[in-house]
Amino acid sequence: MNLYNTKTGFGLVSKLLHWLIALGIIGLIALGWWMVGLSYYDPWYNASLELHKDFGMVVLLLVFAKFCWQVANRPPGPGAGLKPWERKASHAMHWVLYVLMLAVPVTGYMITTAAGQGVSVFGLFEVPAILPQSETARELATDIHYYFSYGAIALILGHAGAALKHHFVDKDDTLIRMTWGKLTGR
Repeated sequence: MNLYNTKTGFGLVSKLLHWLIALGIIGLIALGWWMVGLSYYDPWYNASLELHKDFGMVVLLLVFAKFCWQVANRPPGPGAGLKPWERKASHAMHWVLYVLMLAVPVTGYMITTAAGQGVSVFGLFEVPAILPQSETARELATDIHYYFSYGAIALILGHAGAALKHHFVDKDDTLIRMTWGKLTGR
């Protein structure tokens, strides 16, 4: 397998970053959904929030690595069999996903830092607060984080649904290009 992207396929680095980010985001959404239902006195109340922040920073770092990788190693264009409207929809969906992949963790960071705290990452180091303490900014960041997360869920489902549609209905290589080999079930 190629380390780098080619004109027709994704390389190993692109695939690893894609799937690590995907698993991280799905895990963070699941953790976030679970933790908002915890009571203040639940033993996991603070621990789940710390894990959410830790892994949120890891995903933000992976997203940054993905952007750098894509600048240095351009991804292949869309598959040859896509209709013009599918190309436009794919392009738009990817751009909105990229915006959300940045905006959701940045607003998460802003929630903590607007409370006057830095973000400790697994207790190894701290990302310092760069915002002044502000309850208004914290509330705004919380709202954006919440709504953008739900928007991300909708787009992730659409993204996965489109990939599955291409694989099972259109029988093209759209999904296979981002995996490690032939998939069954077609």
